[in-house]
This record gives sequence, C-alpha cells and structure tokens, in this order.
Amino acid sequence: MKVVLWLAVLFSIFIGYVQAEKTEPAYRIISPVEYQVIQRGIGNEAWVEIKVVTSLSVSKSGLLEYRLDKNRSWEKLTGEWNNQNLLSRLKIPAGGWYSLEIREAGNPDNRSLVVQFGVGEIFVIAGQSNSGNYGEKKQATQTGLVSAFDFENKKWQLAVDPQPGAGGRGGSIMPLLGDALSKKLNLPIGIIAYGQGGTSVREWLPQGSRFPNPPTVENKVRKINDGDWESLGKIYPGFIERMKAFGKNGFRAVLWHQGESDANQKDPTRTLSGLLYEKYLTQLILKTRADLEWDVPWFVAQATYHVPGDEADPNIRKAQASLWKNGVALEGPDTDQLKGNLRGRNGQGVHFSGPGLHAHAKEWAEKVSPWLVQKTKSVKYKFSFGAIADCQYCRGPNRGSRHYASSAKKLHQCVQELNSHDLEFVIHLGDFIDRDYDSFDKVLPIYQSLKMPAYHALGNHDFDVADKWKAKVPERMGMQGRYYDFKVEGWRFIVLDGNDVSFHAYPKDSLEYQNAGVYYRENKISSPKWNGAVGGKQVAWMRKILETAEAKGEKVILYCHFPVYPADPHNLWNAKEVISILEEFSCVKAYINGHNHQGKYGQKDGIHYLTLKGMVETEDNAYSIISVHQDELKVKGYGRETDRRLLLK
Repeated sequence: MKVVLWLAVLFSIFIGYVQAEKTEPAYRIISPVEYQVIQRGIGNEAWVEIKVVTSLSVSKSGLLEYRLDKNRSWEKLTGEWNNQNLLSRLKIPAGGWYSLEIREAGNPDNRSLVVQFGVGEIFVIAGQSNSGNYGEKKQATQTGLVSAFDFENKKWQLAVDPQPGAGGRGGSIMPLLGDALSKKLNLPIGIIAYGQGGTSVREWLPQGSRFPNPPTVENKVRKINDGDWESLGKIYPGFIERMKAFGKNGFRAVLWHQGESDANQKDPTRTLSGLLYEKYLTQLILKTRADLEWDVPWFVAQATYHVPGDEADPNIRKAQASLWKNGVALEGPDTDQLKGNLRGRNGQGVHFSGPGLHAHAKEWAEKVSPWLVQKTKSVKYKFSFGAIADCQYCRGPNRGSRHYASSAKKLHQCVQELNSHDLEFVIHLGDFIDRDYDSFDKVLPIYQSLKMPAYHALGNHDFDVADKWKAKVPERMGMQGRYYDFKVEGWRFIVLDGNDVSFHAYPKDSLEYQNAGVYYRENKISSPKWNGAVGGKQVAWMRKILETAEAKGEKVILYCHFPVYPADPHNLWNAKEVISILEEFSCVKAYINGHNHQGKYGQKDGIHYLTLKGMVETEDNAYSIISVHQDELKVKGYGRETDRRLLLK
C-alpha cells in the first residue's frame, strides 16, 4: 500500500513538472528588470530599452504588443529581431512603478510575466562607513519606491538594509533618503551604493596615484620609498565600473560622505593636510568625469567627526568647502553637527544611531532636493552654434591617422548638416589647411557655403605656406583681424590668435620671428616650438574686452586654436598667464579650442576648458553643435566628437 502511495506522489510531481513546462511564458522580458529605475532626462521622460526573448522561432512569432499597466490599452511594440531576441526602445514619462507586460497580438495567451520598473532619479552614494551599512539600526523603504542596484548580480531590489555594494552589515541612510526624495518628487528613486568603511581619499585614487604619507590602514596602498606612497587602485575600478554600467547621463549625481579617516588621526603622520585632501578629491572627481565622458555632478559633505572631544578637523572641513567654492562639487550637508544621541554606542561612536540615520538622511535631502527641483525645471534655451577643429586639408597622402585629402569631403558633409540647423554662427578653430597656400582654394568655398556667419581662429598649420604668403593668410580666410570679438544675445565671444608670438606665422627673416626666439629663450619655454603665445598687446586687448563684458553682465566664451588647460604639450606657451586672467572674471564660462586632435576636457574655477577632436583624424568625421542654455552648454557631438553637458556657475 505504501508503494502505491509513493508512486502516486511521484506521478503527481511528474505531472506538475510537465504542466509547469507547458505554462512557461512564450515571451520573457529581460530588460528592464524587476524594480529597475531608469534616470529621467530633460523633458521629464526617458528612453527605455526593451529586450524580449521568445521560446518560439521568430517565423512563428507574431506581432507584439505592450502595456505599462492593466488600466492602459495595448500598443504595438516595434523593434529589431536578432535570432530569438527583440530589441526595442520606448520613450516613457517619469513615474512608476510601471507594470510592463508583452503579448502576441491576436494570441493573448502568448504573453510575458509582468515586470515592474520606474523612470525617476538615480544616485551614487560613496565614501566611507557613514555612506555605507554601518548604522546601528537597519532601515527599509517605507514608500516602496526606493530600489537598490546589485552590481554583482546585475539585478535591482527594494532598498532594505544592508544595501548591496556598500561595506558593513548594519543600517544605512539610503532607504530613508530615497523615501524623502520619492515623497518630494512622487517618483521612484534608484540607489547605487559603494561606501567603503574606514577609507581615506588616498585609497580611492586610481592605481599608481602618488602621495607623501599613508593612511591608517595600508592594505590598499604601498610604499615606493621614504616619503612616497601610491594607491593600489583596489577601490576605483569597482567605483567607475558601477557608474559606467549606467551610461552617459545615466544617473543624477554622486553623493560623497568621507573625510573621517583623513582627519585628526592618532598617529599624526597618517593625517592628511587640508590642501592635499582638496587636491586628491579634486583629482578623483575629475578622473571620474574624464572616464565617464560627461560632467557628472558631485555633492561633497563636511565629514570629519570621530568621537566626543574630537568632533571636527577645520583643515579637512575647509578643503571640503573649497570644492564647493571652486565649482568642482556641490555643497553637501555638514554632518559634523550631528552629535549626542544621533551617534551610536550611546553617543560615543562615530557611526549613526537609528535616530542619527534619520537626521543624516534629512540633511542630505535638504541639500539635494532644491537643486534637483531646479535641475529638472525646463532649462531656458538661448541659441546654438557650430564648432569645428582642425579640418587640416591638403592634397598630400595620409600620414598615420591623418587623412588630409579626405577633409574636403568631411567638411562638405559637416556644412550640409550644419545648414540644416538653426545656428547663429559657425567657428572653425584653426588649422583649416595643413600646408600649401592653394589648399585654401579647395576648402574655403565649401566653408563659405554655410548659411550663417562663419568665423575662423588661426592655427599653426594655416601658416604652413611659403613665406611670401604668410601675411596674407588672415585676409585669404576672410578675417578682418587676427583676433577679434563679437556678441550674440548677451554672450560675448572672444577669438584669440595663439600664433601672435610664434616661429611659424612669420617669415624667418622677419623681426617677429626673431622676437619669438627671444621670447622662447627668456621665458625658458619647454612647450614645443610648433605652439605659440598670445602677445602682450593682445593680452591687454583681451583684458579690456573682459572688463567690458563683466560690467555689462555678459557671459563670455573664448576661442583659440591652442589649449591652455589641462596641462598638455599642445598648450600655449603662456597658458598660465591666460588662465590667471580668465579666472579674474566671473563672466568667463568656457574656453574652446582645437590643436590636440584627440580632444580633451578640464574644469577649473568654474571655467570649462574644451578641446574638440580634429576633423582630419581617421576617415570618420568630427564636429559639434553647441547649444547655449541659461545654466548649461550642451555639446552635441557628430562622428568621433563626444556629447557633453557643461553646467554653468
């Protein structure tokens, strides 16, 4: 009898497996995943990538439909099939949770399971223990609209402590902060957690970054020699890979809470000076922006508290505040003020108690919320202009990656595209030709077919012509002067001549050529001789224009062929002099140039320094359209050029 019963049980289990196999969905949504948050963009919406896999052959699969919840109608889902995978993109308004479902049109039994996802705001939370899971009491989202990204398992989950990716096994501010922002915005909030307990800013630096003294814990650094240490780069790769997973502009900001391990150490040789803290955190921020290829905002908190009696380090606090003042980061909360019962171990600890986690989250929400509301308002658009660097045409053969003869065709394609847009002007940033005076005959008619005003900055290769033609180059290019300025809608544009003092812009028997030699020797220039300098007369003119712009409340962008920042062999001979003058004027917002064909970007004291990529490089094109908004410049790159958002102070 027992045997019969066991056989009956086994048979029922077998039937259950068969039925389960039969009820396996014909379509499965693999993107987005459950509880995923997609960062909303301008227009309060986002493009959402929809990936569907089917167990059917594509030939047997019918047209697909989707709906975002049961109260909505079914709509056609278009996309591209690759074997048994469909890739589609939908523009979806901010909101959630959405309940995405896919079905086969005309065969409603062939459908997917429901996947919940949202379009909202995503934040990276990093630093040391108080940005991780070291609080006394574990927290969980109460709104049910806060989700955490598990990078290791490539999944999302509701934010319940401990948060994946961060150190510690206790409580965190993340569910609480997410709830506060969600209530304010009525949107889902995504969290990317990566706080690492007990870490110095030195340990966050990329591998090989040098510093003069080690942090308290040495397992992430190594000694090179006396007074010289370097980061082993154990943290940075995981940090940058988590951010790269979201793509350009794929999250809103980094919230940084760190400094305790650099401040007031028992062993003073392990303490970091304020100047070095500012230097290293600036280095870290700029490195992430360069690697991510977009100007990711950072909020930096003031955080140096240890225990009662050791509650603040003025040097590190000043360094953290300097990052706000210099426009490198945005102002985070002052958490050194959170003391007493807000700290763990009955007020004797460095980590936050349960009430302290609530207070900490509230402080962050009060800093982030107003900025976020302002950022998501419609940004007032002003106008747009086209920018091209280093067309560098000539009839000569290719040299390495430089395709000289192809530049005429690329310039023609560029002009056709620019003429299809409503632009105020176009500027070419020097090296219009590579050599030979008659090279202008080929490319100038193309450039002059632009429908809007077309300007030039002079490059070194524009003077790579016979000595008898050098003085005629500016006139041949249609320029009224070697340097000049013009105005558009409250913006002043200054075009500099970086060949003012140079060896290439003048005949070898000229006084200007001899003066360049004197300048080069007396100033002990180490920059290559194919660069140049802005001369004294031009510097005085530039200062006068900037003084006028400042007085009139105009905003200023400068153009030149040669870069000045960051440090680079291509920079002007007197780059430091030019930068020091620009930094005197709050009206200066950007300096845009060519010359370095690989492109480059840096930000210093609120000024954006953008080097555009050279059109002459490779068979691929490179140029951009830059739109001017009330509080940002948006760079739309074509071909090899990079898209960027440059936030204005």
